[in-house]
Amino acid sequence: MDSFIFGSPVQHIGGQVLSWTADDWTKLSVAVVDDSKAVRSMMRLMLLSLGVGEVLLYENVSEAMDGIEKKKPDLVISDYYMVPETGLDLLKRLRQSTEEFTRALPFLMMSGYEKTDTSLSSEISGYMPKPVTADLVKHHIMSACVDRTDKESKFGRA
Repeated sequence: MDSFIFGSPVQHIGGQVLSWTADDWTKLSVAVVDDSKAVRSMMRLMLLSLGVGEVLLYENVSEAMDGIEKKKPDLVISDYYMVPETGLDLLKRLRQSTEEFTRALPFLMMSGYEKTDTSLSSEISGYMPKPVTADLVKHHIMSACVDRTDKESKFGRA
């Protein structure tokens, strides 16, 4: 589905062709929230290998809320099943925040379980079943970061 033209990644998403340069990826800041240290480490390595400039790692919802409000990442990738609060709890807290920034933050959910609560599915930018692959993560990041209203994002053009 994706290809490389003159070293620039090109992705076809929803009938659109997105082209991102390496510089676009280095500008990107991604928060990863998972209660598994192994998954956080794997996601960090995967995102850095894609060229993401900053990867913020959080073990739980409370830690993530504090860090997200301070660091203001461009995107959140969260596990669904965490204890004591889930990724859905994190999403609800972000969407109910008084901060405009957190209410509009692109949010990708990942889970090792096939069935999850879809009550807020319209609030999720994408869903990734575990184990995730670099291609799947890249596709979802590019799709989530595109502003559908003007077909342009902070990163690359549609």
